[in-house]
This record gives sequence, C-alpha cells and structure tokens, in this order.
Amino acid sequence: MIWYRARLERDLVRWQEKGFVTEAGAASIRNDLATTKTGLGAAGAFAILGAVLFGFAVMSFVAANWEGMSKLARMVLLFVTMWACYGGAAYLFQRSLARFANAAVLGGIAIYGASIMLIAQMYHMEGNPPDAVLLWALGALLTAFLVRSPPALAATFVLLVVWNTYERSLSETLHLAFVPVWALAALAAWMLRWRPGLHLAALSLVIWITPIGYLVFDRHAHWLVVVIGLLIAGATSFGAREIDARTGPISSAVFVYGIATAVAGLFILQFIDERQLPPATEAKGLLILVLLAGLTLAVLLATMVWGIHTGNTGAMWLAYAAFAGEIFTLYAKTFGNLLNTSLFFLVAAMIVSGLAWLAYRLHHRTAAPKMEGMA
Repeated sequence: MIWYRARLERDLVRWQEKGFVTEAGAASIRNDLATTKTGLGAAGAFAILGAVLFGFAVMSFVAANWEGMSKLARMVLLFVTMWACYGGAAYLFQRSLARFANAAVLGGIAIYGASIMLIAQMYHMEGNPPDAVLLWALGALLTAFLVRSPPALAATFVLLVVWNTYERSLSETLHLAFVPVWALAALAAWMLRWRPGLHLAALSLVIWITPIGYLVFDRHAHWLVVVIGLLIAGATSFGAREIDARTGPISSAVFVYGIATAVAGLFILQFIDERQLPPATEAKGLLILVLLAGLTLAVLLATMVWGIHTGNTGAMWLAYAAFAGEIFTLYAKTFGNLLNTSLFFLVAAMIVSGLAWLAYRLHHRTAAPKMEGMA
C-alpha cells in the first residue's frame, strides 16, 4: 500500500502538470486515499505473528508441565486461556482495534486446536487422526463466520489443506469430503468480500486437484488434471462477462488458476511421473515428450496472447514464468544430451524473437484503426 501511495503521488503531480487533474481533484483523491481502509500493515502483521507465537507458547507450556498437572488443571488452563483470547478480541473490536482483535482471534483458534490434540491424548481417544484437524478447521471456520475475521478464514484454508493432505497420505483416495467443507469456506470468503480469501480458496482447490492423477485410473490420470484446468480456463475466458456480472470481477483470477492447474498436470506428465512414459532416451519416449512439450508451450503462448488481449497481468506473468521453467526443465532433461548448448539457446531465442515480432505487428495492426478513428 505504501508503494501504491508513493506511485499515485508521483502520478498526481505529473497529471496536474499536464492538466489532466485539477488541484481540487488531486486534493480530493488524496483525501479519499487517506480515509480508505488499508491492508494488514506492519502493526497487524506483527500482532498476528505474536498471536501465533503465543499459541505455541501455551502449547509448549502445557506439554512441558503435562505430567505434573491434574486433568482438571489442564482443562481449566486450556479453557481459560482460549476464552481469554476471545474475550480480549471482543474488547479490542469494541475499541475499533480490528487488527489486534483479529490477532487475538487467531490466538484463540491456535489454543482451540491445541486443546483438541491435548485432550485427545489425555483421555486416550483413538480414531482417525485427520478428523482432529478437520474439527480444528471447522472451529476456525465457525469463528470466521461469527466475528467476520479474515485471519480466522485464512487459518481455515491452511487447516483444510493440512487435513486433506493428512487424509490422503493415510487413505490414498480422492477424498471427496474435502469439497463440501471447502465450499463452505469459499462461501465465507465471498460473504466477507475478502479478495485474498478468494485467492486462498482457489489455491487450496488447485492443491486438491493437482494430485488427482495419482489417485484414480491406476494412478496415471494426470491428463485428467490437464483437462480440468483447461475446462476451468476455457469457461472463465468465454463466460467472463456473465461470471463477473453475477459474482464480481473474479474471472481473470479464476482463468489464471485454471491455467496453473493445467500446466501443473502437464509438468507432472513430462517430468515427474516417468512411469507412464517411455524413457526420453528412446525414440518413442522422446517423441511423446516433444509432443507434450509442444502442447505445454502452445497453452502458455495462448495464455500470453489472451493475457495481452484482456489486460490480465496475472496470466502473462504465469505464462512467462511457466515458459521459462518449461524450457529450462526440457533442456536439463533432454536437450543437454542431444544438442549443443549454444545451438539450443539460439533456436529458443529465435522462436521467442519471432513471437515478439509477431506480437509487435499485431499490436500495430490493431492500433492503426484506432488512430484513424481518432483522426
């Protein structure tokens, strides 16, 4: 936010010099910016870190003195500490200290999770261990609903990812139970109108989708991840106007996450799950790798073009990063042994330069009619 303010201040000075913005207009913009609610800020960030450390301190203290305390003392300590955090949060909310209140809420959630684990240990409760993490996540989600706390919602998504990972590591199944719980958390993010929460929802869903290929169809269905990602990206690109009209401006971000999912599936197919493909040293394996690499680069180039056309900077940065990663990994896996290093980079440079020239020509062709219309 500080960088944004500094840049806006420079732009306002330049716009005033060119006559785009009057002095009164610039003053109104500065006043509006001063009254606009900022992000987390340093104070809020340190308060949240302090709450997390406080939660670990309580857990460590209880664990260190566990044997020397009676069951009643253990329960009272955990109960009082947790509700002290929530009571302090209520007081801080009343004093309009929302950042510190949210930190106290997060501390209460941490102690709530510790209470689940320690009480289960105290009474020797047996069962499915991931269920304890799910109970912790549901408590965090309920807290986020009741007090409308974004940090509590962020903790919910983190716990849901941990729960899903833990459950899959034990059962090695698709774990469809994740979806309805995730949907509740995503609904909470939408109700709070918290955009970072929507990003966390999308990211946690991508984390759930990406390993699907290892869990269905004899553990070699990474193509399914690619299809899911492309379907999401295609639906949001062609239906962007309708989606944004109903849910707000989210289509561009969903498009990026769809492409990220598809590229992750393609990357696994090419470089990670080598059991499905013949070795790249064989002619058949090399051919399949080249075809998959060609498909990946085509998807990334299409993403670049779409990002430029729609002004989706997230899509462009994703495409640039994935393009570089794809080329480098291909070189490390195959071309370093088959082609001279300088020749490989020369060919890659010629391809990219040709794409740059093509983009330049397309830009001038589209810009020319606009200039004629203005004339």
